[in-house]
Amino acid sequence: MKQPNSYSSFFSLALTLTDDNSTRITDFDIPFYDMNIHCMDNDLYYGDGSIMLTPMGVGDVAFFRNGNLKDIHIKNRNAGSNGTVYCSGTVPQKFVMQQLGLLYGD
Repeated sequence: MKQPNSYSSFFSLALTLTDDNSTRITDFDIPFYDMNIHCMDNDLYYGDGSIMLTPMGVGDVAFFRNGNLKDIHIKNRNAGSNGTVYCSGTVPQKFVMQQLGLLYGD
């Protein structure tokens, strides 16, 4: 997976599952202010990786505020029916991250 641009204020990505395991949406730390996750193709569950009970149907949009995309996992609801998610959201600006103590340096 391509590492996101850490200085952009908007972020988007797509992920299609290839198996029935709980899968982290990204392996990179991507703090967000607002994030929409759109469910496409097949039904999914989402959660923190160990608890995957929240259903998400085709066409649903899950909205999250103030989190890290790395912490959200998805999983196929039905074995062999690989789902796709499209994620889009706003990423805190460098200044905001510095003020929150999430970014150090220049």
